[in-house]
Amino acid sequence: MAAIHLIERLGNMEPVDAGRKEWESGKWAVSPDTAQKLVGGSIYFHHGQDKPSYFGGKVISFLVLPEEHGDMAGRIVFRFVPSIEFKNVRTERKGWGNEKKIVW
Repeated sequence: MAAIHLIERLGNMEPVDAGRKEWESGKWAVSPDTAQKLVGGSIYFHHGQDKPSYFGGKVISFLVLPEEHGDMAGRIVFRFVPSIEFKNVRTERKGWGNEKKIVW
């Protein structure tokens, strides 16, 4: 199953649907094609490449930020359902680039 590991230090995560326990995290430099392939996969948030994940979940959708977002236009916002099983997950250092790692 596809997974994305992200270095998240800015707190760009927020609950968006409390009833369904859905969250969003955004402004990621990921192509729409890659984001589409990650739907149904896993998302993990880390403080550093050598740190275990502190949050994460199953990716259920994404959106591409429109032009009115200026410099952030075209970046991806992932919507996911968090779960405890995505916490304390480590990934090897190989494969990281631009504060993200995608595992196919």
